[in-house]
Amino acid sequence: MFLTLINFILLPFSCREEIALETETFESVLVVEATITNELKRQEVKISRTFLLEDSEQILENNADVSVTDSTGNSFSFSQNTDSVYVSDIAFEALPDIEYTLVINTADGKTYSSNQQTLTPISQIDNLRAEFVDDNVNGPGVQVFVDSNNPNSDVQYFRYEYEETYKIIVPFNNLIGVNFTNFIEVGDLCGKHVFYDVEFFEKTEEEGTCFSSNKNLNILQTTSTNLSDNNILRFPIRFLADDVEDDIIDTSILRERYSIKVRQYIQNIEAYNYYRILSLLGDTESVLSETQPGFLESNLTVLNADSNRVIGFFEVASVSEQRVFFNYQDVNIPLPNYIFSCDERIYDFNDNIDSSNMCDDDENERNSLYLFVNNEYYKLINYDEETDIYKIAKQEMC
Repeated sequence: MFLTLINFILLPFSCREEIALETETFESVLVVEATITNELKRQEVKISRTFLLEDSEQILENNADVSVTDSTGNSFSFSQNTDSVYVSDIAFEALPDIEYTLVINTADGKTYSSNQQTLTPISQIDNLRAEFVDDNVNGPGVQVFVDSNNPNSDVQYFRYEYEETYKIIVPFNNLIGVNFTNFIEVGDLCGKHVFYDVEFFEKTEEEGTCFSSNKNLNILQTTSTNLSDNNILRFPIRFLADDVEDDIIDTSILRERYSIKVRQYIQNIEAYNYYRILSLLGDTESVLSETQPGFLESNLTVLNADSNRVIGFFEVASVSEQRVFFNYQDVNIPLPNYIFSCDERIYDFNDNIDSSNMCDDDENERNSLYLFVNNEYYKLINYDEETDIYKIAKQEMC
């Protein structure tokens, strides 16, 4: 999830004009994402290739022979699924005091092998909670914190992932739908006029409630090496701003019901440093600063080729997870606004069929309806059969 190509090009940077970055030299390098855990499950390995700066699609590595072997003689084979992820043919779990090695044979005949990795010590998430905060860094909002108490002094490096799911109940849920068809444009001295047919129908599917999910794409890490004890307290996992601009998701997703599942991986120092540098390389300010974050060193090598270049890390990590449910009332904030802004439009069907006075303001409404329903999804909010006045709004998909 975290590995995206980072190509460095030595170009003269100017603060006065934008430079369109293009690849001058390019080498196809294998990219590996592999974390084997102590969960009894079908483990996964993701394999791709570096791609050009000017390209946007990830290049997947197909038809590779992938396996994980251990120091007791077991070998676990992996097969490529429909999402081009290599999944172990059987479920297995990483066990303490056993060494694991990842071996990849690519279709072009190259063999890649990792160094041996052992399972990191096990540690649990002790507390996952949400609080309203207002500080100088983020401003007002809801912060999700994680706590982990670790009596084992070997547990010092932590990486976190989360997946959030929230419930949405639409503010307008009419059981009647509407279609606008047969738009006809008529031109005369008053300009262009639009007429249309309106069809109302009963909906057959429930559309008032839905759920949406997001996974984090950033690397979240911390360490206890600089602490007097070995405990992680109030480590910030997810911040939901109370007042935001642009397209940042805010506390509006707490309006009905919200849950977040956090996974805690215990890392060794090599894995921690690898992900730390990877995170810095993904930060534009760090990449362009005078102090570069360093070389991204993999623990995989090419065994049968002159080139020894490979990007990625094979990690064997213990993991624990915890989920918490809450909404806006649990964190003592007012009812948030609906997650989307409803662009409501009111129309009178009588204006559409009455052509006796076409040079009036109603014609602008007919034209705006034509543009509205042909460029956006829409839904019926309300319809008054006695007056033939109806209200529609943009329909957000969730």
